[in-house]
Amino acid sequence: MKVHLSPVHERDLSLVETWLRTAHVSARWGDPEENLALLRRPLQPGHWRAIIEADGRKVGLVLWQHPTRTELDVAGLNDIPTSVIDIDIMIGERNALGRGVGPRAIRLVAEQAFADPLVPFLIGCAVWDNLASQRAFAKAGFQRDRDFDDIPHGIHVLMVRQRQEEKTK
Repeated sequence: MKVHLSPVHERDLSLVETWLRTAHVSARWGDPEENLALLRRPLQPGHWRAIIEADGRKVGLVLWQHPTRTELDVAGLNDIPTSVIDIDIMIGERNALGRGVGPRAIRLVAEQAFADPLVPFLIGCAVWDNLASQRAFAKAGFQRDRDFDDIPHGIHVLMVRQRQEEKTK
């Protein structure tokens, strides 16, 4: 299966809204209206987003950003620098679940993020019982680091992928 990332356009928001309203996405992402309002805002510096396409079909959304010091501190992640990249992903199309799309999309984001030499490592957070998300991050090279309280969203698992040092020949 060929997976690639494409820019999010205004015309994609109706499809993203459909995904946000499905049971499997809303259970993890929360209020569709809040999420749509955020997606309609212009991107801020240090924030990126893309539609995930699998074999030419739009199947999900991935967001990545530098978290703010406040976001990290509220979650008790005081030791995490703001130079990291935090990745959020949703697979909106049910028939794309469990087919390896998520890990492939996360790897594509990792490649882009690590192109910036100032990014020390990547993080992804999943609700503690969202094993599918944790597996997707693990398949993309992330390791479980710790549990933390993502106030007000509850206990989450912090997944971390370290920058791989280039091997010398």
